[in-house]
This record gives sequence, structure tokens and C-alpha cells, in this order.
Amino acid sequence: MCTVSWLLHESGYDVFFNRDEQKGRAIAHPPQLLSQGNTSFLMPVDPDGGGTWMATNHNGLSLCLLNYYQGDIPELPLISRGLLVKMLAPSLMVSDVVSTLNNLHLGSYAPFTLLVFAPDLSSTHGHVIAFQWDGHVLTQRPSIEPMISSSVAFTEVMQARRQAHNIIMTEPRTIEKAWEFHRSHVPEAGYKSVCMHRDDANTVSFTHLKVTPEHVEMIYVDGPPCQKGEAVRTLLGRQSLSLRLAASD
Repeated sequence: MCTVSWLLHESGYDVFFNRDEQKGRAIAHPPQLLSQGNTSFLMPVDPDGGGTWMATNHNGLSLCLLNYYQGDIPELPLISRGLLVKMLAPSLMVSDVVSTLNNLHLGSYAPFTLLVFAPDLSSTHGHVIAFQWDGHVLTQRPSIEPMISSSVAFTEVMQARRQAHNIIMTEPRTIEKAWEFHRSHVPEAGYKSVCMHRDDANTVSFTHLKVTPEHVEMIYVDGPPCQKGEAVRTLLGRQSLSLRLAASD
């Protein structure tokens, strides 16, 4: 139950994330600045598990995680998927993420889709990388915008939200249109809409990530984005490595 979209620019990218959760789940904390070793990173924090669904670091590498409800849940005791994102958040390169995933025992995690945005990703360089763990095998899959997860009527929800994306995100594609898309109730406010509303669950937050050569910024709105709540902005300066970093390495 989430929707992720993005915009690629000549010198950076923007990512937009609607987080959908059960209404009884604890309210998440807005983005916090954390560090591991020499790497600083930003992430909102889920107080239930201490993990997150979205993170970015000072090198400009970013991660988004969506639950993959169509997979098979392993029989082993499970580790929160949000802790996986926190573990990967200090990764400086895409190859670091791949190495960590390949060396993990993924049978301890419920199925997920992980989006990886490389430090030098732009409209002319690289592409958004998607990995999917279905409970049996980890594969790389196409990153078709918007990326969607839903525990209810997945095909219907996917079709409705992609239709809304096509209607709203016309050329020129802008940040303003992206915010409009993530607030939208097409075809109506309900389980199909991007800003999702059900009796037992709804969109609980909206996060906008901006990555430029100078800094990374998280803009976090608590509550359904259709309510246009107050935006909390957190800024982190970029620290680039060498040109050996590649968007698709």
C-alpha cells in the first residue's frame, strides 16, 4: 500500500512517496539525520520497528521500499523490512547495495520491492533500479513509474493509479504536478486513489526527496497529502566521491 514516482533532471532527481498504512499503526517520526561510520543519511523513522521506507545519504544515493504483497512470506522468524533500508542507507554506490543484498539471508524478510537511485542519476545518465524479493528469489525488475504496492485488488489499484499518473503528469512534467498526483483522488477517494482512503487504512504521510549536486533534502508531510499539512524540511550537504560512480554500476 504505497505509491512512488520520480522526476529526473539534467543534474539530479526528485522522488515522491505516499506511505499507506493501517490506521492503528504508530505515527512515524519526521526525517532524522543519522550517521554510520563516515556516512550521514536522512530517513523518517517507523517507531514500531525502528526502520524506514525511504532513505538518502550525503553521497546522493537514495532508497525506497515497498511491500510486495503478491510474494510468499518465508516461514522463518521475520526481520522488519524497514531495518533493511536502514542497513543499506550508508551505501555510497549501487554496487554496495548489490553486494549487501547478495550476502544477506533474505529468507528473514517478507517480500519487498527496493528502488535504488544512484548518486549521479539524471535525465541523461542511468535509470532507476528495482530489485524484487518474492520470498524465494531476488531479481532485478523494470522500474515502471509509478511503482505501486497494494494488499487489496492490486491489478485494479495499479491500473487506476497509473491512469491518474498519465492524466496529471503531462509534459512538461513538474514538481507541482507530482505533488498534485500524490494528493489526487482519481477516480475517487478510496482504495484505488493515489492518496488512499479505506476503512482500515489510508495514506499516512507524503515524502518528497530532492537530490542536487549541492545537497539532498527531504520534505515530509505527516498525514494524508490531500489535507495539505505542514511540510517539515531537512537538508543535508552533498559529499561526492570520484567519477567512478555510475548510475547503473
